[in-house]
Amino acid sequence: MRKNFSLDVTDPLDSQIATLCGRVEALVPGCRAGVCIASADHTKLERSVFPNLPPTFQQAIKQLPMGPPYIGCCTAAMQGKQIITVHDLEKESRFSDLFIATCLSHGIRSLRSRPVYGRADAAIGTFVMGYGEPSDDQRFDLPYIDFAADAVGAMLQRELDRTRGPLSSH
Repeated sequence: MRKNFSLDVTDPLDSQIATLCGRVEALVPGCRAGVCIASADHTKLERSVFPNLPPTFQQAIKQLPMGPPYIGCCTAAMQGKQIITVHDLEKESRFSDLFIATCLSHGIRSLRSRPVYGRADAAIGTFVMGYGEPSDDQRFDLPYIDFAADAVGAMLQRELDRTRGPLSSH
């Protein structure tokens, strides 16, 4: 069993996300799952929850700006409303050297990032599945990433409704 490095159990939303990530990881061998959450004004990553990566990973990607040029795959996935797949970070050129080095130094060599949608098809985060090895094809994880991203979308929208009112779209 992996050690839970960074879960703040005082935050119920982060705890729910961490639980979901742990279940996905149990179903997909070698996967490290996590969630990146956009700021309210959609200009940067507000925070992330990667329960089985050290806190240094979350700290390194926190506050990444949204919009091109994209520093990392999560902001690109949210802005472009598309799944971003990186088969081998050591051969990647779309994202910043700092982002790539951060992933590699935390044992992530390939990954897939899927937008998480709130109400009105607004991308409010991403669900990420990272792997320690390069991958030519990660089609096997699509059912899991789709389910998890939709579940996280419901959790995030419920939190937005609670904190900003039920008409909140992002």
